[in-house]
Amino acid sequence: MIARTRRFTDGETREIRARAVFEAGKLDSQTYDEPTVAPFALRLAPAAWRDLAARAEAAVAELHEVERALGAERRRWRALGIPRKVRGILASARAATPHDARFCRIDFHPTAEGWRASEINADVPGGFIEAGALTRIVAERFPTMLTPPDPAAALADAVGRRVGGGGHAALVHATSYTDDQQVMRRIGAELASRGVAAHLASPGHVAPTPGGRCRLATRGVEVGAIVRFFPGEWLANLPRADRARWSRVDAGVAQSNPLSALLIQGKRLPLVARELGLATPVWSDLLPEVKAIGARRFAPALVPAGEVLKPTWGRIGEGIAIAGVTPERIARRSRLAARVFPGSWLLQRRFESMPVAGGRDDSDPAPVHACLGVYVIDGRAAGIYARVAPRALIDGRARDAAVLLDPALDPAPLRTEEPRHAVLQQA
Repeated sequence: MIARTRRFTDGETREIRARAVFEAGKLDSQTYDEPTVAPFALRLAPAAWRDLAARAEAAVAELHEVERALGAERRRWRALGIPRKVRGILASARAATPHDARFCRIDFHPTAEGWRASEINADVPGGFIEAGALTRIVAERFPTMLTPPDPAAALADAVGRRVGGGGHAALVHATSYTDDQQVMRRIGAELASRGVAAHLASPGHVAPTPGGRCRLATRGVEVGAIVRFFPGEWLANLPRADRARWSRVDAGVAQSNPLSALLIQGKRLPLVARELGLATPVWSDLLPEVKAIGARRFAPALVPAGEVLKPTWGRIGEGIAIAGVTPERIARRSRLAARVFPGSWLLQRRFESMPVAGGRDDSDPAPVHACLGVYVIDGRAAGIYARVAPRALIDGRARDAAVLLDPALDPAPLRTEEPRHAVLQQA
């Protein structure tokens, strides 16, 4: 189902790193004094990719139905863990429409019981460079393998269909973060190749016009689409005037993503969906059971056995406490925060991640744990962003790894007439 390639030579590692910077635009090539790119790639059976793609598409379709239902249940938004200021912005913003180009990423983990999902990144998922351009660079060393679709290209296609050639798109992001800007530049390059002028912008640069359209205050051009890589919950930190701009964006301007994506982004969603009787059979099968935390009941010396403590709005593994995995000093802080702010934390049933070992001819046979983030763009699976770590917690220290589709792992021949989510590109 999943395996590793051979370890890259030192020369290959240096070349991949240089090309990642200068060709793919990956500027965060090192963090915590360690390379961010793993010295190997992951091999995935094509049949496993088709299975993951089908599951992700079905789960996202379910969750978008839940999102629409929650749009009319504003009294439940607090139970989702959405902060008060953010609820105000969300209430004044327009609902999602078919004109919006939706993109999200579901994070899957291999376990002895099959694939399990840890979360959905429905608002502003990252990893576009690593899942696309970097994967193509790595794939040149493995000519018998295939590459999954490029999510940056898929998103550019989706936005381009809304805007049309000669149109303009605003790429809204937190301009002080280099790793956010590099994602926007990658997507901007894909849009430019499709005849769409892409403009880097901050949330304060979006200026709705009286007619419901949008223009960029810095450029004076009207934009037909807004690609947002600025987390929705961060909008509450903006000045009041900048927050108010988002409530005046008309349905004629395609958004990626609309703010309503926040309704399914938070990890407390299963609790509220269950209370409302909203059925999500595929998603519920993938996602381990979630439990709320009672303010007076949660005071354990350790995280309960068989469970994981998570923040509602955590990112890249921040704050997650797993017994025997998370360092005690970090777990202690998380337990204290959960005691003080129980509505911002939850417990999730723990699954046992299945490590991926190196081959016999690998100079680094130590097993790693992997997380495969499957993108769904406009309802179709559109690529994989993988991260690996030596322990069963994928956090900020995890490394990026290219995912290649290896027909040798799939006993059935690869057929080009597979469903739409199985479309592959030759490496």
